[in-house]
Amino acid sequence: MEPVIALNYMAIAVCVILGMARGFIWFELLFSKAWARHMGMEDVAEPEGAAMAKSMTIFFVSNVLIVYVLAHTLGVWRASAWGLSPDMSALSLSLALYTAGFTWLGFFLPLQMNRVAWEMKNVGAGCDQRGF
Repeated sequence: MEPVIALNYMAIAVCVILGMARGFIWFELLFSKAWARHMGMEDVAEPEGAAMAKSMTIFFVSNVLIVYVLAHTLGVWRASAWGLSPDMSALSLSLALYTAGFTWLGFFLPLQMNRVAWEMKNVGAGCDQRGF
């Protein structure tokens, strides 16, 4: 039996827009200087024109992929998607936590572990092992 997964595309679009806004606030308004310093990019000029458009397009596509896959994964975790039992609204928080937790554990954490292993990044600081 295959799961029946109903995606709310309006919610996905809102999450993509909010994710991009959060990224702008976080990386541009709040921590741009600290991020540039930790990445060794404080003397690098901001991209202009086509380079900025390319970066924003990649950022947009990555947000779409993250939100779409997370929404799909959330749908798979619902018991009713498999025809087993009706979902209870009280379980929504635990369903969201399981989905987010396992997605982070299986996809995001391993990528960050590889950055530590191969790029000599520090576990928590996003900088190399020399502290830069």
